[in-house]
Amino acid sequence: MLIAHRGNKIQQPENTISSFESAHGLGTCAIETDIQMSADGTPWCFHDDDLLRVAGRPEKFFELEDTEIAELRIDGAGLATARELIDWVGRHPHLDCFLELKPSSLGHFGFELVIEHLARILPKDTSPFIVVTRDCESLRFARSRGCHRVGLNIKSLAECLRPEVVTLAPDYLFIRDSRVNADELPPGPWQWVVYEVNEPEQAVEWSSRGAHHILTGDLPRLMRSREASNVYGL
Repeated sequence: MLIAHRGNKIQQPENTISSFESAHGLGTCAIETDIQMSADGTPWCFHDDDLLRVAGRPEKFFELEDTEIAELRIDGAGLATARELIDWVGRHPHLDCFLELKPSSLGHFGFELVIEHLARILPKDTSPFIVVTRDCESLRFARSRGCHRVGLNIKSLAECLRPEVVTLAPDYLFIRDSRVNADELPPGPWQWVVYEVNEPEQAVEWSSRGAHHILTGDLPRLMRSREASNVYGL
């Protein structure tokens, strides 16, 4: 499948409900968002560690209270809390949602606290949601809290051969396209997600190299490609 990286961020502000709505309207069956936690313990859909890129401010996201975050605007759009996104996903059957917990929040609060706060707002049926991190320990904890589908973001192919990764058997392995140093992705009990792929020809090529899914930052372009859409089952 083609996974919309932060929604349809080409045509809408990234990680906002409008970007997710736009991606769904284009026909995607999966979206990805980033989760940072506020000083009040609220999970929000936000990528960066700080506000420099989006607001020209140096504060760390985890230093901000909810009232400050609610006033932020990205190209006129307000940020979405994870709860708002979860409620939105609940109104769209057959849509998968990848929730990538960002290292800065995990490091500041501890992965147990971040995952506990997220687990509290997930519905009883967590099957549409996939928790993604960069380490096995936090994903084992997520599964113990009812987040049964998990994804591991790895930095190299060699990592997938580590005993802890094989034992965890994550549902998905994420890897950046530039970090794949082999002709084919090694098979395993997981599905491969390659990112960020924005060219239709590259998306088709990655399928032949073992990718099951593509995380794309240019969903409209890939959706317009008949070849890419056919390969990824759209």
